[in-house]
Amino acid sequence: MHGMHANRMRWILVAIVVIAACLLPFVLSSYRVFQFNLVLVYAIVLLGLNMLTGFNGQISLGHGAFYAIGAYVAAVLMDQWGVPYWATIPAAGIVCFVAGFLFGLPALRLHGH
Repeated sequence: MHGMHANRMRWILVAIVVIAACLLPFVLSSYRVFQFNLVLVYAIVLLGLNMLTGFNGQISLGHGAFYAIGAYVAAVLMDQWGVPYWATIPAAGIVCFVAGFLFGLPALRLHGH
């Protein structure tokens, strides 16, 4: 019974955080929202790096390269093609996925020493 109550409280807390994050653009200046977005992007990058190095024990030499590919794709789409910001996020993610998949295929063929 206690586990079910804790799970319910966790979901309520997540809902409150999501609602608060959605209300931030209406309360804060655009620069503060931009800073908040940067913090979230860096958090996602660091979580990925932690999963790779911390849990798997692998050293990542190209982690920043995939991050840069996504940033470059988003920047080109917004600047050159006039694509809205929110539409560039999935596009950058798809391009990073394809690049990571293509670089990861040879790594799957590697075996232990």
